[in-house]
Order: sequence, then C-alpha cells, then structure tokens
Amino acid sequence: MQRFAGKTVFITGGSRGIGRAIALRLAAEGAALGINYRSNAAAAREAAKLARTAGAPRAEIFAGDVRDEASVRAMVAAAEQALGTLDVWVNNAGIEIEEPIEAISVAHWEETFAVNVTGVFLCARAAAAHMLPRKSKDDPGVIVNISSRFGFLGDPSSLPYGASKAAVNNLTKALAKLWAPAIRVNGVAPAYTETELMAHVTPEYIARFHDSTPLKRVARPEDTAAAVAFLASDDAAFTTGQTLLVDGGYSLK
Repeated sequence: MQRFAGKTVFITGGSRGIGRAIALRLAAEGAALGINYRSNAAAAREAAKLARTAGAPRAEIFAGDVRDEASVRAMVAAAEQALGTLDVWVNNAGIEIEEPIEAISVAHWEETFAVNVTGVFLCARAAAAHMLPRKSKDDPGVIVNISSRFGFLGDPSSLPYGASKAAVNNLTKALAKLWAPAIRVNGVAPAYTETELMAHVTPEYIARFHDSTPLKRVARPEDTAAAVAFLASDDAAFTTGQTLLVDGGYSLK
C-alpha cells in the first residue's frame, strides 16, 4: 500500500522513538521525508538511512529547535528548498519531566510548555504558511499533532506534561477550524509507550499499566505510527479537528 507515493512528510523529533516509527511507517508507504532533530545528528542520520531502506524515495535531516521561531522558519524554508512542497507535517517533538507538584519548578513548567505547546504552535503556523498557498479542499495539506492520553485524563505525577497536552488538543481543534478546507488538522494521543523517553519506568509501573488496560499491554511506537498514517492519508479525507486515543482502552475506566 503506497498511500504516500508522491507525497512529502516532515516530522519533528523524528530521529528516535515514536517519531522514528512514524518516519519508517510512512517511508514504507512511499513518502519522501524530512526528519527534524535538535542535537543528535547521528540518530537523525540513522533514522534517515532506515527510512530509505524502508522505501522512502528521499529522506533528509534538518536541525532545528521547535521552541525558537527563527529556527522553525529556517527549518521550513530549508525543507521546502530541499524537498519541494510539504504535504504532511507531524508535530511529534515533545518532552516530559515527571515530578511531584511540590518539586515542579517554574523553569521545568515553562520548558515543558515551550516544547510541547509553543513548539506545536510555531511549527503548525510555519507549516500552514507554506501549505495554504499551495493546497485546496481537493488536495489539502495535513498536520498531525502528537498528544497524550493525559491530555484527556490529567497526570498527577507530571502536571506540566498533562496540561501541555490538553493545550495541544485544544490547538488541534482551533487550527482545524481556522485552516479548513485547505488543511486538515488532527491529533493522536498515545498511552505510555515503550521508547527511550520512558526507559526509567519500573517493571512495577508497567505491570500496573497492563492490569489497568483492557488490551493488556503497553503501546508500541508502531501503534501511534499506524494512527498517524491513517490520519495523514486520504483514508481520513473527511476527518479534521479530532484527536484519536491510542491507549488500549485505558481511558475507558
């Protein structure tokens, strides 16, 4: 299935974890890729190499800090020059700092919102500025924002993270209204996922998660990648402003 043949997709934070899984899934479906990284160029190069092996006709890497407007604008311009028209933009870059409420510093709160909310806003705005003159209701651009189940449920152990992802859910709805019909904007909200970001989690936590999840396992990066592939494709042509929970039924409780 080559749903992205002839399409170009840009993924922030695409060098590892969920971002890399998204890159590989879309590469296997024929997408040309722009893979963003902030500091680990080696990981980005490896992700691009794997994407080309998976089937991407092109996979280029782009350094950029999603928190910084000038950096974001430069990244979009560089991607346009190297890859041409951007058809799909995936806002995947994010951070989480788990602390009890009494230990949360203003610096950690602001850093979380800078990456998870301001980064999504700046990248979506820059991507839309590129897409709007080139896209229409018959060939819309697509933006997919990576949220979290805790954007719906709240996370007492990581208040800034949960609050930031709730803001992403709201942005997704607002931007979908603003840019329709030329751009579709949707989100994916995964549960706890087996990635490097979550390597600190104890076996006891994972066991509790299994017990409280109807499908009795944790999410894999490929689960989120599959949801992104659906929302970014023409199979979701009549879907916008939605955030799809990929949590094994966890939020049903």
